[in-house]
Amino acid sequence: MDIIKSKKINCCRICNSLDLKTIFLLPQMPFTDEFIKQDDIGNGYLSDIEIGICMTCGSVQNLKDTDMSDYYNEYTYTVQSSGFAMEFMSLLASRIKQKYYNNKQTPSVIEIGSGSGEQLLEFKKVGFEVLGIEPSEKLSNYANSIGIKTLATFFDENTKEVVDPQFSKVDVVVSSYTFDHIPRPVEVLRNVHHILNDDGIIAIEVHDLDLIIDRNEFCLFEHEHYTYLNKKTIASLLAQTGFVLETFDLLSNEEKRANSLLLVARKVNKEIKPISMDINKEIENSQDLSQNIYAAIEKFEQWLDKHRDKKIVAYGAGGRGVMTTAALKNSDIIAFMVDKNPKAENIFAPKSHLPVYNLSVLADKKADIIIVFSFGYFDEIVTELCKKFNYNKDQFISILDIL
Repeated sequence: MDIIKSKKINCCRICNSLDLKTIFLLPQMPFTDEFIKQDDIGNGYLSDIEIGICMTCGSVQNLKDTDMSDYYNEYTYTVQSSGFAMEFMSLLASRIKQKYYNNKQTPSVIEIGSGSGEQLLEFKKVGFEVLGIEPSEKLSNYANSIGIKTLATFFDENTKEVVDPQFSKVDVVVSSYTFDHIPRPVEVLRNVHHILNDDGIIAIEVHDLDLIIDRNEFCLFEHEHYTYLNKKTIASLLAQTGFVLETFDLLSNEEKRANSLLLVARKVNKEIKPISMDINKEIENSQDLSQNIYAAIEKFEQWLDKHRDKKIVAYGAGGRGVMTTAALKNSDIIAFMVDKNPKAENIFAPKSHLPVYNLSVLADKKADIIIVFSFGYFDEIVTELCKKFNYNKDQFISILDIL
């Protein structure tokens, strides 16, 4: 990878205040999807992740901007191998159709960061006209190959119009676990507001900051994530950009994915009263984050030391697995990582340099303990591996039970 440019921001991503305070720093961390070959070990991108809070609006955010245009062009992450994730996508599309567009023949939807197109495929099944916007050329090509029209580009602060005239105005915009990747959320929401039909809606799914704090999920603090929102801060952001919150309960907790903060908001063309915020409470909630995160990392390292006589395997080479192992000093106690859909063959996780294999390796390289980083799919994973490879349920542990 070429030299990556990054710089520290000088004002809040949400309110432009200059009053930013550092909460904690994770030293020399990688990108989540930059897996490497053996010859490239030691050459991957590493940089500090500095997380702070705005003392004016209470929004937690990444304090660095990183140019990831080349990185996203090669991005390949997808959840299409998970039955639970596919069911979530089906429910999201059908619920939006039933609740908001049941009487409209062919509503239209754009998805920002549409990946391999599976979510839009579910919208298409229930009668939507669909368009994906996805910066990864590989994922865009795949989506187009399955009949999901996708533009290989970014939807960002400069996207005033969508180049496809059929989608110059749409009924729905969806951003599922991609909105927190947007460095300029205010400008992007204003652009979304512009392309939505009057009374149109936006459906956003982000990682819930309150759950991150409760669970000590330090692995979700990434170079790729710019904002960390909870119900209060995202409602305030939406009001600031011309949207009225409809619901946080489109899907039940059992139907949603791990750490999901899912909402629907409606476009309005009038001034909205600012959301009342207890800024001191937001600041107070973030104050213990640094201490708790470092304690969680130490706790994980102690757990590994305690079980170093066992053959430990990590399940899940997504962001949680990559960033957790990258933060550990003794990740080499873990034998290797497995994933249902690894990026390639003969690859290693960034920084930890753990080898990454397809699940089939578990047939011959038997593990004593399997740490499941993808805890939202824990039951699905355990059931599959026990059935396929004759493991016992007591051989699995969720990352949450360690942290």
